[in-house]
Amino acid sequence: MKIISFALLICSCISATSALKLSDRSVKKIQSPKTVNNTVLGVFAGRTPCQEFLNEYNLGENAACAKRKMGVILYQDAVTLQPTVYETWGMGKWTGKGNWNIVKGTASDPNAIVFQLQLDANTFLFLLKGDENVLFILDKKKDFLVGNESHSYTLNRERNRIPWEQMIYLENKGSSE
Repeated sequence: MKIISFALLICSCISATSALKLSDRSVKKIQSPKTVNNTVLGVFAGRTPCQEFLNEYNLGENAACAKRKMGVILYQDAVTLQPTVYETWGMGKWTGKGNWNIVKGTASDPNAIVFQLQLDANTFLFLLKGDENVLFILDKKKDFLVGNESHSYTLNRERNRIPWEQMIYLENKGSSE
């Protein structure tokens, strides 16, 4: 009888420890966007031609680079739904976090919805909202960047929520590729 009681006590302790670890992970996952009032508007990723992107955004030369896997996570205020911060990956020195907002108009469509990501004080990345699932990367004049037969300047929605592994990666890595 004592052996059975001891075994039940050990099982209870293991279950409680597992539940505690799971709840710790859940709490971190909810608070991970640094600002508790943020929610994820979208996670977008794509493969772009490399050389043209490097030149457009002054990322230096890399003759071996043919394509660039990159992406962005857009956060919004949970109450007002206004843009707050973004996180990027695969963008060389521009990989990281910053502020973003919504601006109107491109050279060809004055009513277009454009997401403006502030990379630094004088550099912006413009993303034209094609629809809820597609963003087009624009050049600095807000014109379309033209891809090639293999890759385009398109970021497609991957999901609205960030998996735990991606959040840990973004928090610990800080940069990519």
